[in-house]
Amino acid sequence: MNSQITPEQAEFLVLFGSLILVAVTMRLVGLAVWRKWFADDGTPDNLTQEERDDRRVARRRRPR
Repeated sequence: MNSQITPEQAEFLVLFGSLILVAVTMRLVGLAVWRKWFADDGTPDNLTQEERDDRRVARRRRPR
């Protein structure tokens, strides 16, 4: 058995590593988006659900 890596093995390792990197990146981006758009801050604001929805819609319409 040879201890050297063949070009095919190197290509496979690069491909496999890049797929893992893409999956991890997508997971982190998805988590950030989820927290930004769907996170509940948990602070009691004494608003009804309709008022909260209106506030969320107004917040999304604001230009950044």
